[in-house]
Amino acid sequence: MDIILYNILVAILLIIIGYVFGSIPNGIWIGKLFFHKDPRDFGSGNSGGTNVGRIFGKKIGVLCIVLDCLKVIAPFIISWAILTNVPMYNGLPLIPSVSAKINNPDTSAYLVQWPAYYIVMVGCTFGHCWPIFAGFKGGKNVSSFIGFGFVSSWLFGVIPACLFLVILKWKKMVSLASISISWIATALTWIWTILMLTGVIPFAYSWIPGYYTMMEFGYVHSIVVTFAASILTFRHRANIKRIKEGTERKITWMK
Repeated sequence: MDIILYNILVAILLIIIGYVFGSIPNGIWIGKLFFHKDPRDFGSGNSGGTNVGRIFGKKIGVLCIVLDCLKVIAPFIISWAILTNVPMYNGLPLIPSVSAKINNPDTSAYLVQWPAYYIVMVGCTFGHCWPIFAGFKGGKNVSSFIGFGFVSSWLFGVIPACLFLVILKWKKMVSLASISISWIATALTWIWTILMLTGVIPFAYSWIPGYYTMMEFGYVHSIVVTFAASILTFRHRANIKRIKEGTERKITWMK
């Protein structure tokens, strides 16, 4: 089979895996199981952690956010582990790991020569926003974006998370803080990618902002993050309109 077709099939499979995991409607299941209510029938009408927290309480909202983050983290790590560690083609994994590339830059023996595991996030994004298990009516991609940030790097996870709290305390709007940090994270990924691709940061150190020597940062990572931020912004279009009109709901629990 043609190598290009193999790469396309791998990408499609990863999108499907991500979509199935992303479609797990934690907020809806929690609401129906414990409160006999569908959170989509109240508040903003979506099943994300923010709306769930407004309806069922802060602790339930936090639980929903954590579970929604995990449904991105789990398939991402599983996909990375299998694709870069399990021999599948000529005695080699499908994708060379970062350490393998450092030891031998010649990756021509590998079937897939780009970090395809990032494509899982594309599927998770579609699944979270338009879940097949919940009538294609889901959340706004905030928890999925946060989960992806934390699993890929402290730089792209912790820093935006801290800035989220700063913006939230300042403006008191969850939507504005969410949109802002998504693009801050996107800017950070592109800055890191440009520094690496221009040789300012050697490839051997491309993994430094991550938790492990496992993630290959670069244009694929940056493109996926940009895509996720774009969908997040699109899903907040009604909020953006209310922000412009000065009618967006503000939190009262943060002084």
